[in-house]
Amino acid sequence: MPLKRYRFCPECALPLAEGMVDGRVRLHCPSCGFVRYENPLPVVVAVAVDNGRFLLIKRGIPPKKGYWGCPSGFVESGETPEEACLRELWEEAGVVGEIARLIRVSRLEDKEMYGDMLAVSYLVRITGGTPRAGDEVDEVRYHAPGELPRYLAVSLRDVMQEVVESL
Repeated sequence: MPLKRYRFCPECALPLAEGMVDGRVRLHCPSCGFVRYENPLPVVVAVAVDNGRFLLIKRGIPPKKGYWGCPSGFVESGETPEEACLRELWEEAGVVGEIARLIRVSRLEDKEMYGDMLAVSYLVRITGGTPRAGDEVDEVRYHAPGELPRYLAVSLRDVMQEVVESL
């Protein structure tokens, strides 16, 4: 279900108006001055590798249900992006790991459910556990670089050589 758009001011309950605020068109309340700032949701992506193979999950829920991808999820209040990354790896794939390095920070737009997201991607070396599908996952499987779905091979091209060299 897509994010709902504000219609009323959460401060005074009057209808919000659309207009220029701080150089952008934003929802705001002409009565009390409330401004609805749209901020991206912080998510983490675990590009998890072991012996030159990528550990991927097949998504069991929207968005992208049925697609293969890296374990990922939202950063929760009170945790660092690194903690969130390792937590999502455990919850979705049943393995533990250590952060090797930051790959990138990028903007993603999910038109299916969540809107604008700030994605923090880490290269993670798997250190233990047996892969198993978490509650939101249909399947977990290792993939050699040449076996990656094309859409992932393109997005992971900047770490592909590093993973192949780790064999």
